[in-house]
Amino acid sequence: MNNKITENKIGIIGAGNIGQSLIIKLLKEGYPEENIKLTYRGSIFTFEKIYDNNLVDMISDNSRIVEESDILILSVPPQAFKQIGDFGLKEDNLVISFMAGISIDEIKKQTGSDNVVRVMPTGPDTILDSNAIAGVYPENDDACELLDLLDIDYYILDMEDDMKYMTLIGCLPAVYCVYDYESVENKEVVDKFSKEFPLFKELSYKASLLVPNEDKEEFVKKVATPGGVTQKILFSLDNGESFYDSLVIALDYIDKLNDMIFV
Repeated sequence: MNNKITENKIGIIGAGNIGQSLIIKLLKEGYPEENIKLTYRGSIFTFEKIYDNNLVDMISDNSRIVEESDILILSVPPQAFKQIGDFGLKEDNLVISFMAGISIDEIKKQTGSDNVVRVMPTGPDTILDSNAIAGVYPENDDACELLDLLDIDYYILDMEDDMKYMTLIGCLPAVYCVYDYESVENKEVVDKFSKEFPLFKELSYKASLLVPNEDKEEFVKKVATPGGVTQKILFSLDNGESFYDSLVIALDYIDKLNDMIFV
């Protein structure tokens, strides 16, 4: 790692909505374009977005990104992580994972690095608008410096298990697009979850402030990716589950995600 954060080469594996929002925001904040590379799974829809955002010249392949990057950012869907295969990184390469549910232990095993940080943010639009909230575990000076550059309001968590609650927080701006934050039921749910995760009350309120006034459907679409936690919550609500039960179902899904992938 270089002492100055912007001198480090960043490789982003997974150029979906989160991956691209990170790149666009980094460029906006003055990160050198030549120090950023990305890779994606070959989807034509993803390529169209990469093209529209003028990021085509940053496209590289996984092996080159792994070999050249000082900081490796994982923003692939959790279900796709195992398919990438072993990375063979050096022990001190910084890996920052934006994947829900995949434990640090599993990331260390597959990447080879012993320097892994998990970050769980709100959606891509909030990153671009400098309104994002994120949980971070464990504390890492280099990762925190990068998050400061990205202008993300982050919270250092005491234990990795709390990341599952931050995953819910990350979903809430989209969920509150279709569910009333001011409802009595929501306040009761927030109180219940705050007993397990004291930050839940404060962060759920902050999440409610991120609900856009316009284009809510597009906002939800960017966050509610197929097979993701937000989609799980919204499906449960659509199926008539209570808000509390919908969040509990999502928590259970997050808890099982690691084991479902690494069987």
